[in-house]
Amino acid sequence: MLALLLAFALLWLVLVGRDYVQGMALDTRRESLLEATDMLALVLAQEAPGAMMPALATSERLINASRRRNVSSQLEYPGDLLILLREPRSGKWLYASAGMRAHAADLLKADLAQVRVRIGGRAFWVAERVYPQGRLAVFEPEVGDAAVLPYLTRQYVAPLAIAFPLILLPLWFAVARGLRPLRRLADYLNRRSADDFTPLTMRLPYRELRPIVLALDQLLKRSRDSIARERAIVQDAAHEMRTPLAVISTQAHVLAGEDDAAARRQSLAALEQAVARHSHLVQQLLRLAALEGGEEERRQSVDLVEVARNALIGLSPQAEAKGMALELDSPDGLPASLALVAFLSILDNLLANAVAYGRPGGRVRVRLAAASGQVELAVADDGPGIAAEDKPHLFERFYRGKMASAPGSGLGLAIVWQAVRAQGGRIRMEEGLEGRGVAFHVSLPLSPVD
Repeated sequence: MLALLLAFALLWLVLVGRDYVQGMALDTRRESLLEATDMLALVLAQEAPGAMMPALATSERLINASRRRNVSSQLEYPGDLLILLREPRSGKWLYASAGMRAHAADLLKADLAQVRVRIGGRAFWVAERVYPQGRLAVFEPEVGDAAVLPYLTRQYVAPLAIAFPLILLPLWFAVARGLRPLRRLADYLNRRSADDFTPLTMRLPYRELRPIVLALDQLLKRSRDSIARERAIVQDAAHEMRTPLAVISTQAHVLAGEDDAAARRQSLAALEQAVARHSHLVQQLLRLAALEGGEEERRQSVDLVEVARNALIGLSPQAEAKGMALELDSPDGLPASLALVAFLSILDNLLANAVAYGRPGGRVRVRLAAASGQVELAVADDGPGIAAEDKPHLFERFYRGKMASAPGSGLGLAIVWQAVRAQGGRIRMEEGLEGRGVAFHVSLPLSPVD
């Protein structure tokens, strides 16, 4: 209803503006006066020379009487039309409306070729034409905006007030009928149980409402998939945690009852390894949950080359134990503003996998570069590579390839995938060094340092 009221208000303003522009336009007033002048000239042409002036006076009285009757009671009568008839050549006055001779000086100075003139301190619209009977001019008192605008604004109030309910009632009926399917849909959704994520079976009659049901079905599908993923995470996490917890329990019993110092040291080392594995798994799960939860990380200004050097130094003991060479291909410095924790999650997991699954005595190379507003990170090795049947599942949580030779939780590449996606980047997999192994190429949007 408010929209309809606004539409009527706009319509009212448009109509008033149109009538005002048309009514007050100089061309419109001139055309109107020229029509009156032609009508008077026609009357004069039909009269004998001696009867022309009485006929002109009679016509003037009739025209002004008609004007008085046609003026609305809401509009102040602006005044009578005034008529001036002069000889075509000499300009001698043949006829003038009452009171015009008192303003002869103004009339002599006035340029009747103009649409607007001032006579006796008052503005008039004027139109003049030359006929065989003489130069005939008609003057109409100019009406000011203070009188015209209130009249124009009031004349549309009654028609619009009558039209409003006549339009509102059918519109109200149409809207109420059109919203009935939405109310049925709302009732249907309220009756569903909170854990019912099956597709909607309700059919709506209007084509415009069908996208709502489709959108709700898509939302329910995403909810079903999300719940299925969460259940799978819980099951997989429980399965992965069972092994280190079993080792912890077993080694704790051994420590409690073992008297031999060497056996106790061996059990303690196994216990510490199981605790470390369990702690690493928990940290990986927490990191993955944070990434999937959409938590936005504050950007930090860092030197990515320095970050990469520190990551390589941290993994150098594991690499030395396998006789592997760690290489860094980068400029001297690469300052950038990015989410550091997410970048470290990507770099650390890719490096850890390369060292863990690379061949003894092999190489791992990290390449850093900036190009086209992107930071390019590549981690490549020359190890045994990845089996073709494992590649489609590499970024799935808890997935470990059939040929996996090192212990792990299967969460590293899932974390890499989520971290890259959270930063709006891309990741692809290619062959590794010298046509062997595997290489992961990551592109992340690069923000310059402030």
